[in-house]
Amino acid sequence: MKGFSSASILIALSVQGCATAPAQHYIYFPSLAQRVLSGDENALREVLAKARTTQPGEQLEELAEISSKFVRINPTAFLRVQSTTEGCFGVDFMGLDYVDDQAATLKENALRYNALNGVSDPALNGIKERCLAWLD
Repeated sequence: MKGFSSASILIALSVQGCATAPAQHYIYFPSLAQRVLSGDENALREVLAKARTTQPGEQLEELAEISSKFVRINPTAFLRVQSTTEGCFGVDFMGLDYVDDQAATLKENALRYNALNGVSDPALNGIKERCLAWLD
């Protein structure tokens, strides 16, 4: 593309991505993201399974962001799915929407904390405490 620098192409793509629907801004796993964003607990299980075998980098970050969105969609299901893992994948991942916006990051962190803290199922208390610790 004569006359266009790589930077201007990236900026154009970034601006275009901001105007799309949430699931459409995922590059690597758009259909999986759409299912997670619609509240599909099995899709979150798929995210965690993929995360276990994905090398660090953009794809793993996308999986973490997808997982992070499920926290407030269905906190009980989030904890139920996370209870089969060692950590609490994605609970504290903020993604591009929060880069350089400390106020938004603090607000989102509090919203996630409150969502998880509101889960009353005693069977999930252990994983709840583990996930809340990531948000402290």
